[in-house]
Amino acid sequence: MAPPIKPPYHSCCACCPSTNSVSRRSFLRGIAASGVLGLLPFVTPSRLANRYQAQALVLSCIDFRFLDYQRSFLSRQNLDQAYDWLALAGASLALTGFPHPAEAETFWDQLDLSKQLHNINRVIIFDHQDCGAYAKVHAQPFGDRQAEENFHAGYLHQAEVQIRKRCPDLIVELYFVDLTGEVKFIAPLA
Repeated sequence: MAPPIKPPYHSCCACCPSTNSVSRRSFLRGIAASGVLGLLPFVTPSRLANRYQAQALVLSCIDFRFLDYQRSFLSRQNLDQAYDWLALAGASLALTGFPHPAEAETFWDQLDLSKQLHNINRVIIFDHQDCGAYAKVHAQPFGDRQAEENFHAGYLHQAEVQIRKRCPDLIVELYFVDLTGEVKFIAPLA
């Protein structure tokens, strides 16, 4: 029988156990002596809570071609990394259970967690042009960009209604991103 495998510990820092390292107790004594622990009264629960507060849950498609456009747009909206990100094929289409009901369940689970853990106040959904997931439900090519946007708007509005029904306290923002990176606001139903 082979001996158990030990995790790879590094002896270069005092926090990792090793025969050549300082014990955890000694490490903590060193921190206390340095005065770092004296700063703890300034770290209040409300300061910690704000550190873990996000402004939104962002739902996008898995399509990598649009990530930079979406991140840039969010940055211009002063949301620099103040959001939780969820990517599901088709974005709003996933809330219909496409391609499987698990996608919709995943969205609702992640929305609940985002609310609980990060106290979000809105949901932002990005659909995009030339979406492979949407091609599965709309086999014919779209006549033009506006026709494609209108088709997506129908699913975006369905998602909006579902979210508002379950979470009336959340703001829902809907967007359509074209291949050039233009992000178009889709007016909400309510």
